[in-house]
Amino acid sequence: MEAFYFSLLVNTLYFLADVFIKLGSLQYSAARLIFIRSIFSVLFALILIPVFDESFLIPNQITLLELLGCSILNAFGLYAYIKALKKIHFVNVAIIGVAGAMIHYLIAGIIEQKLPGIWFYFASFICVLGIIIQWKGMQNKDGLLWAVSSAIAWGFGYALLSFPLQHTSASMSTFISELTLLVCSFPFILKEESKLISELKNTWKLALVAIFTISGSVLLNISYTKFNLNLMGFMQLAFFPYSLLAGFFIFKEKLAKREWLGIGMIGIGLVIYFFKVSA
Repeated sequence: MEAFYFSLLVNTLYFLADVFIKLGSLQYSAARLIFIRSIFSVLFALILIPVFDESFLIPNQITLLELLGCSILNAFGLYAYIKALKKIHFVNVAIIGVAGAMIHYLIAGIIEQKLPGIWFYFASFICVLGIIIQWKGMQNKDGLLWAVSSAIAWGFGYALLSFPLQHTSASMSTFISELTLLVCSFPFILKEESKLISELKNTWKLALVAIFTISGSVLLNISYTKFNLNLMGFMQLAFFPYSLLAGFFIFKEKLAKREWLGIGMIGIGLVIYFFKVSA
């Protein structure tokens, strides 16, 4: 039951962050959105370290390298996610992202030396089939490719994060991850006309993105030390109903029949995964 409440809270925070990322993607380029959002995120993450009564001690070299590797993967995942949001519906991007939960399960199986059962492969096949159905019916196939790339990058990035989190605090890990994201995005905004000071005064949406992201990240990092990695993949499934509701009520998205069919197939795959694999 504790895992359920963690899942609900983490996914609610990330969902709220994603809603404002979607709104921000209408105003900023992907690199600029990440950079401005990360300025706020680094500041908030820095504040959380003493709040959690933790030290500013930098992790050992191996742990730091592991954190940096995962952070770079997650940075690309966020970039690809924003690029996808600019091109296709929020619902399509979010549902494909949820399918990344299966990557968690696969990595957990490799780590624990347990091969996935037949239901895992069947659920994965159904999800992939749903993505292909959407792909065939979309005029903007680039958006779907960015969404799949984001799901893969985040799937591996967050699953592998379980290793360094065994040797560092949740708040310090969050700070290092956000600082890496800020540094990675900086070279890309140099190519754009700089109006950073004026933009920072009018970026309350991205400040909210940072608040919800940091809160969710800290809780997610704590949960990696509390729950099995298999369960972490399962926790992503709460995003499924959120994304459908957001697409319909907030963004007023109108989906074609083929898109609904693809989403439905992915949904079936996730239900199979929920009841037959992760249960």
